[in-house]
Amino acid sequence: MKPKITPSNIKAFIEGYTKLAFDGLIGLPTHLQEQIVYRASKCPDCVKAKECKHCGCSVPGKFYVTKSCNKGERFPDLMEKDEWETYKKSIGWRPPTDY
Repeated sequence: MKPKITPSNIKAFIEGYTKLAFDGLIGLPTHLQEQIVYRASKCPDCVKAKECKHCGCSVPGKFYVTKSCNKGERFPDLMEKDEWETYKKSIGWRPPTDY
C-alpha cells in the first residue's frame, strides 16, 4: 500500500523520523521508548514488511508518531507517563529487558 501524500502524513513522517533520530542520538524518555517497543510488538507483520499494513507509512518511523493510524485497533496514541503506566498495568504488558 502506498501512503497518501497529504499535509498530515508529511507532518507525521517528519515527526516520526525526527523522534527516531533524537532517540538514537540522545534518547527519548523511558515511557516513550516502552510505547515504541509495545507498538512494534503489536505489529510484527509491519516490522517484517518495513511498512505499516494499515496506512502504508514506513516502519520504524511510524512507531514514533504520536497519533495512531489505526484508531487504537493495534495500539493507541502515544501517552504521557502517568497514562502509560496505568495503561500498561491494565493490559498486563511488561517491557522486554533488552530494549
